[in-house]
Order: sequence, then C-alpha cells, then structure tokens
Amino acid sequence: MKVKGKYNYDYLALCLQSIVVKRFRKYAKKIARSQSEALAAMIDFFEWHGYTPNQRFGKDIIAGQELNRKRINASIAISKSIEKAQNIPLINIETMLKSLFEEEYKIYEPKKLEPKKHDSDSMETTRAKTAMLRIKYDRTNQKLEETQSRMRYLLDKIEPVKNRFGKDYLKIDVTREEVARFKQGLKNS
Repeated sequence: MKVKGKYNYDYLALCLQSIVVKRFRKYAKKIARSQSEALAAMIDFFEWHGYTPNQRFGKDIIAGQELNRKRINASIAISKSIEKAQNIPLINIETMLKSLFEEEYKIYEPKKLEPKKHDSDSMETTRAKTAMLRIKYDRTNQKLEETQSRMRYLLDKIEPVKNRFGKDYLKIDVTREEVARFKQGLKNS
C-alpha cells in the first residue's frame, strides 16, 4: 500500500494474533517512533549478536563475554609485543593504563625559553601586517553591519497571513527592485 505524497516505501500486511499485536504496539511506543522502526531494531539486534529468539540469554551472554575477554586479552598481548619489538617505544601502553587507573602520573616542568631578539626590520613588517589585518577586520565588521541592517529591514517587512483553508504563511511586502538590490548586495559582498 502506498500513501500518495507521504511515504516512499511500500506497506505489507502480516496476519498476527491480536494479543501479540497489542503487546508489540505497547513495546514499540517505548523504544521507537514507529512500529516499523521498532521491528527493524529488534531484527538488527538479533542479527548483530547472532542470537535467535528461541535461545535463552543466560548462557549465551556469558559465552559472548568470554569471547570478548579473549579478544581484549589478545589485543593487549599484541600491543605489548609491538612495544617490545620496537627499538624506541613511542608510547608505553602499560604505564599509560596504570596512570589512568591508579592515578599515577609525572608532573612535567615547562621548558624555559629565552625571549627572541627582534630586529627593527621585523618589527616594521609585523606592524605592517597588523595594520593590514586591522583594516581587513574593520571592513569585515562593516560588511557584517550592512548585512545585518538589510536583514532587519527585510524582517520588518514580513507579515503573517492567516489562511482559512490551508496553512498560514508569511508575506514579504517588498518591491521587485528591492529584491534585486538585495541580490546584488549579496553578490558584491
């Protein structure tokens, strides 16, 4: 079934017991916006985790956790072997993990740098650069103020119109010449 102008996908019907449908509708309201999304989420859950609805979760979840522990332990072993195989370890993962969980950390003192000596030429170039940046900043602010004033003018010209038979809409009371000026101003800025 296709609803014209509302959805792009087809609907199909299933024959289910009324008790099951009522239970599903209550459950779908809790977990999703629509019943289709709820059913899709449930199917995805079973597919992703490799379960069937007939299985009991107790033993299967414990087995899944055991598998995950084995994978985590294997990844830790791989990272340790990489650290040992490198000539110069860049990051010692074991000490990093210890510092995260045991709150052991080293306090690093910042390096003291000597102030740079400036030449008179470099001072003049930096002054010239700052002057140019200041001019660009002022021009940008001026353009922003002009754009904001245009937008305020345009927003003042908007009037709400109530429609008896359809949705209400907004009417902009602006001439074609003003619209052309707005477009030209946006192209120039």
